[in-house]
Amino acid sequence: MKVEAGRGQRKAGVRWLWLLSAMVVGSIVAIGLRAFLPSGTGASMERPRISGDFSLVAMDGESVAWSQLGGRRQLVFFGFSHCPEVCPTTLLNASRALALRGTAESDTRILFISVDPGRDTPQRLRDYVAPFGPAVRGFTGDAAGVAAAARAFNVYYEQMAPMDDGSYMVEHTATMFLLGPDDEILDLIPYGASAAEIADVLARH
Repeated sequence: MKVEAGRGQRKAGVRWLWLLSAMVVGSIVAIGLRAFLPSGTGASMERPRISGDFSLVAMDGESVAWSQLGGRRQLVFFGFSHCPEVCPTTLLNASRALALRGTAESDTRILFISVDPGRDTPQRLRDYVAPFGPAVRGFTGDAAGVAAAARAFNVYYEQMAPMDDGSYMVEHTATMFLLGPDDEILDLIPYGASAAEIADVLARH
């Protein structure tokens, strides 16, 4: 009994450490990227854009290039389906934000890009994002495709050492990106933003 309790405590400790690390990483990256964003609304040509020839695999199993995914207003978030708190909280709040905005965001979608291609198959992602509503689309890919997508967004991720039961966490940037129709970065939304706060960001752009 003591052994099992100890293992449970170690697992909980690792998960809390991972959560804290993800928050710190997300904050650091958000601060760094925000320095490149112009103050105020500005002209879209002054803003950094996402570009690249990387391809991902959609949750329906189809391979898609970024040129097919970009070109519209969307929220983009990198994470993984085994994520205990950061990812589901962010996706839930983003979905609620779109609901708060109603018809003003009827064409906005949420892209969830997995940084755990070894476990996140298209089927798993389809099942994972379904509860968050039809605006959320999940994407995975091979290791090279995921890495290229992360580089395009300046996103950090790293698989952590396995726990006692063989499962593992993936440390990753917890910032969500708001992209405009020209693939420009309109704003960066830090982890922990509520649905109302995300809705306010959407309203400003």
